[in-house]
Amino acid sequence: MTALLDLDANIALEHALALVGEAAEALAQIPLEAVVGVGLGEQLVRLRTVQRRLDATGSAIGQRFASSSEWDMDGARSAARWIYGNGNDSWAQSRSVIERGSLATAFPRMAQAWRDGEVSAQHIDALGRILRRYVTLRAGLLAVDDAITEIARRCEPMEFYQQMRALCHRVDPEAVDQRDRDRGTGLHVSTLMDGFVRVDGTLDPVLGARFAAALESARRTVDVPEGEGGSRHVDRPRDAASDGTADPLSAEALGEAAVRGRDPRPLSQRNVDALSRILDAAGAAADDLALPLVSGERPTVNVTVPLDALVDESSVEVGWLERFGVPTTMITGASARALACDASLRPLVVDRQGQLVAMLPKARAIHPALRRAVFMRDHHCRFPGCRSRIDEVHHIVFHSRGGPTVLANLIGLCWYHHHVVHDAGWLLEGDPGGRMTFRSRYGRESTSDPPGYAQP
Repeated sequence: MTALLDLDANIALEHALALVGEAAEALAQIPLEAVVGVGLGEQLVRLRTVQRRLDATGSAIGQRFASSSEWDMDGARSAARWIYGNGNDSWAQSRSVIERGSLATAFPRMAQAWRDGEVSAQHIDALGRILRRYVTLRAGLLAVDDAITEIARRCEPMEFYQQMRALCHRVDPEAVDQRDRDRGTGLHVSTLMDGFVRVDGTLDPVLGARFAAALESARRTVDVPEGEGGSRHVDRPRDAASDGTADPLSAEALGEAAVRGRDPRPLSQRNVDALSRILDAAGAAADDLALPLVSGERPTVNVTVPLDALVDESSVEVGWLERFGVPTTMITGASARALACDASLRPLVVDRQGQLVAMLPKARAIHPALRRAVFMRDHHCRFPGCRSRIDEVHHIVFHSRGGPTVLANLIGLCWYHHHVVHDAGWLLEGDPGGRMTFRSRYGRESTSDPPGYAQP
């Protein structure tokens, strides 16, 4: 290798590519069916590390190619277009070669870790998604290249992306909150000409987690389809193709253990049955139609959040929505405080290394009897002009500011207006048993009375 470095750089590149080609040819000539299946996992990891290093070098060459005039001299519109036109990679793959090279140039520590095989192209892609999502934080992230690289070394790409979001919260929490609020959400329901109904949309992290938890619960009540005919019937085994030959995408071929009795239909089809179950449960009064337990409790959204995020409104700590005990989606401290208004709280004591030391009994922030009293008094959401059902009970004086959990400090709100009050800075004043005044951050005031209340 020392001799290679002494050569002209272009000659060294040609020679190195020839060596890589020879190594690839040698690997291709090995009769893998004769290889003893011992230690193959370690060999595969070694090969994947080499592949990472080659990917890093390829993107560096791509960035160098993009900064040259070679592609322009060939009449291409861009370096990515030249690569796309001179190979059989997809347009996305061709473009990613240039984009990854540009990112690696901007983050030299991350680039070095990639060249050393410590991180992958998917880590670079995750970093790129963060920079596109939080454009205003680019300068701040460039200044912490070392910290970003260390996170990437110890995380797989999806976890790295989530950790990067947490880092962005620490760099500029206001910019992150504003960007997340600006992202459009909505649920579209339209009836097609043949009577079928199309549903699509984007939910915010909290509502999305609730929906996913309910679907998972309802899916557990759907029976595996059996019998003759019908769109629910599957007439061939999972590991057999329609022509009787072995299916190359069978569970065995993918290294998965066979699961007997599992519904073989696609997840999207099983979700349709699960949604039907949810609608049955929502519209029925009978207990036997209630949704089944998931992990020992009714469909529940679990959030793990540091105490500081709940009691200190200036804290930049974040919370994590969990799916079956695994942190999946980050939420801001403000969102965590809104959820804590009407939730079950279970204190966890952890040491400085994050290891669980003790777990205290779970207690509802608002006792069920107190919730019932709020429901009986307010009947519906108390936000002025809203007649939606009560979804959550809100502390008029925030619990984090010392507000007591008593009937005189609680008011019923729908899910939407509970988040409006927290996120948009509304101030609530008055007696919830009588007239309440809602004041926006712009100074606009509206009043709300409970049903049957007569102003003295």
